[in-house]
Amino acid sequence: MINAYTLMLAAIILLGFSMHGYVRGNKKYIVIAFLLLFCIMGLRDVNAFGSDASGSNGSYVVSYRGMKNTAWDDIASEDDENYNLGFSYLMKLVYELSDGDYQTFITVISAFFMFSYAHFVKRYSPDPMQSVLYFLGLLYFLMLFDILKQAIAMSILLFAFDAVMEKKLIKFILLTLLASWFHFPALVFLPSYIIGQIKVGKRYLIVLGAVLLLTYIFREQILQLMLDSYGKGDIEGGLDGIKFLRNKVVIMIVIVVAAVALRPPTPDDRLYNTLLVFAGVAIIFQTFCGYNNIFERLADYYFQTAIVFIPLVFEKCEKKSPFLDVISDRRMKTVAPFVFCAFAAWRFATMVTNSPTYMPFRFMWQ
Repeated sequence: MINAYTLMLAAIILLGFSMHGYVRGNKKYIVIAFLLLFCIMGLRDVNAFGSDASGSNGSYVVSYRGMKNTAWDDIASEDDENYNLGFSYLMKLVYELSDGDYQTFITVISAFFMFSYAHFVKRYSPDPMQSVLYFLGLLYFLMLFDILKQAIAMSILLFAFDAVMEKKLIKFILLTLLASWFHFPALVFLPSYIIGQIKVGKRYLIVLGAVLLLTYIFREQILQLMLDSYGKGDIEGGLDGIKFLRNKVVIMIVIVVAAVALRPPTPDDRLYNTLLVFAGVAIIFQTFCGYNNIFERLADYYFQTAIVFIPLVFEKCEKKSPFLDVISDRRMKTVAPFVFCAFAAWRFATMVTNSPTYMPFRFMWQ
């Protein structure tokens, strides 16, 4: 079905091939691609879908309109346990500057989202077109429509990732605290500074398997510790009947195992090492998503970097097994990414076409 989303997807692909969007650091393509993404996200008519009280992000509309009767001094006292104050202050600021126009609020924060992801792709991705397609196929683009608090925090943490790679601790702490000011669970990203300094090798999968085993054995204790840290109380009904490995976590494990097979980590391959370990951390959080979807949110703080991690896997494929010996380097570096990207494009197109959440689509001027 042809719609604004699929037209945007087609434009991103066609421009990618015509503008050599698969070349590292192609600034022109990255700018145009993320401008197209911004047009769909930031210039959509917020009254067309999911914007009223019954919509997918209706609570944000209610909170935004409530700023009319909320004084600056009252925000801290009215915010839930003083969490996410940054988001409330941002809403109040934009409300005052825009005379209460919710459309302006969505446009402003969407511009920030696209700027942060464009910066991340420009700086780290060996293949910008792949990264954009994975951004769509992993559904992070659509997710940003609905979870505005976390979307702001995730975008800020992409700049905190710069500090991890640059080994600038103060900058990292400040940016992570800023992200948590908008979405408190963003504090889960604090260990990433230490994680980013870990050098992994060929035993990575063994270590990850051992950690997963320990997580399974002590899952109730770990879950209770996490819930206590967020003041959520005791586990209700235990974890009986809840699958430890299910759906998305299986896909994540397959990606990591394939990555290690195709591009074995080496101590001097720092960016790849860091993103590989981030994927492992995301897997650990994801195993708890059967209990509460908050753990998938925690996993996303780390796994959003997969939009760069996956292209890195294909950048330097190495033959390390008899199975891989039957596949040429050229085919591995061209055919495999094509298959992955085709699946990502199909998944995105299927999601937006079959979901009433994102339809009907109208631009703000229509």
